[in-house]
Amino acid sequence: MKVVYRDRWLIVVDKPAGLPTQAARSGGDNLFDQLRAVETYVGLHHRLDTPVSGLVLFTLDPVANRPIAQGFQRHTIERTYLAVAEGEVVASRWDRPVDGAPAHTRVEVVGHGPGLTALRLRPETGRKHQLRVHAALAGCPLLGDWTHGGPAARGWPRLALHATQLRLQHPIEDRVLEVVSVLPDDLAALWAKATTGPPAGRGPG
Repeated sequence: MKVVYRDRWLIVVDKPAGLPTQAARSGGDNLFDQLRAVETYVGLHHRLDTPVSGLVLFTLDPVANRPIAQGFQRHTIERTYLAVAEGEVVASRWDRPVDGAPAHTRVEVVGHGPGLTALRLRPETGRKHQLRVHAALAGCPLLGDWTHGGPAARGWPRLALHATQLRLQHPIEDRVLEVVSVLPDDLAALWAKATTGPPAGRGPG
């Protein structure tokens, strides 16, 4: 468990891919229980899917619960993800419904490689699997996504999605808090491949 940020009220942990944020009904190891084993109090306010790596924010004091919960509900806590998609992404937004509910994602193309696009994604809503569903609906599924990716699931050993940044108004102190997680080693080679070649589907020149 890697702690990226900590103060009296908050802790931000860099979750590895494959570790659940919270226990499933059948139990098993998870990030929330790991923290509760060593902290006096831990408040859970959001989750990352098990195959997703990156930043998860918890409260360490109940006084911070309400402003943090409101920040996630009102989407004033900004979350940024790095992802690698199959194909060539050209859109700057994805606005397709997810499970029948409105869903909105800002899309920034960081680079291209052979058959790949490196993306920086910022969800404006919080639907289940939103980024993965939006990518699949756009015809550019994320590599390693066994739930929504189809053949792209076989393109990388893990889901190519990493929660790289959290930006929020500190719930107690009068300052903006920004926390960053670098791309993990198990995605770095894929990211390099997706940012150093010609656009997807095009040859050199």
